[in-house]
Amino acid sequence: MTLNQKLILLGFCAGSIPVITDISDKELGIKEFDVVRNIEIIENIRPFTLPGHTVHLFLDNEYSHENYTIYPVHFAVHNSHIKFVLFHYFLKKYRVEKKSYINLIDSSSVVAQGVHLSTGCLIEPLSTLSPFSKLGFGVTIKRKCSLGHHSVLGDFVNLNPGVDVSGNVTVGEGTEIGTGSSVVNNVSIGKHCLIGAGSVVTRDIPDGVVAYGNPCKVIRTNERWVKAKELTGKI
Repeated sequence: MTLNQKLILLGFCAGSIPVITDISDKELGIKEFDVVRNIEIIENIRPFTLPGHTVHLFLDNEYSHENYTIYPVHFAVHNSHIKFVLFHYFLKKYRVEKKSYINLIDSSSVVAQGVHLSTGCLIEPLSTLSPFSKLGFGVTIKRKCSLGHHSVLGDFVNLNPGVDVSGNVTVGEGTEIGTGSSVVNNVSIGKHCLIGAGSVVTRDIPDGVVAYGNPCKVIRTNERWVKAKELTGKI
């Protein structure tokens, strides 16, 4: 793969793309990006192209998919359920497998020895990953997060800015933890959950729920994941 030439980004989010392209340039010298969407985007698009970068926008049926065998791939979004849908869409239609995705790690973050990373991970500035923590595929860790020793983040997990995860914590596939939340030692959070901003998680959380508060309590079913599983057929 020619890392210093081009990166393919799947999906579209005007807030996520400049963060991803900035780290790609800073750490890998990539300045050209192909953004490939599976659906037409209807939104008020904010500025998303940084100075010195070239960003090309495509719908997937307009794109030369031979490029997936030439250039590395990453997501152009952060939300867990959208990454899940995008991954399964491009896997099924164009055979873009997990091995095609690269990790993007800002050098201001500290990744301890013994940390295990899958592919497709994004680690933003000023975060800390402690020894023997483990990240699944497509995990996003935003700025100023802390992940404790022996903690496990499943595929597509998203930690928003300032999240503090203590040691020996398990977070299931596709769960998002809101800005400034804390998770105490030895807690298990289920898959497909949404933990609200500023929550303090002191006990286990079951699968598929929205939960928030101090202490964090289950509020309702996480409907966004019901729809995501319907779209992919992964019921």
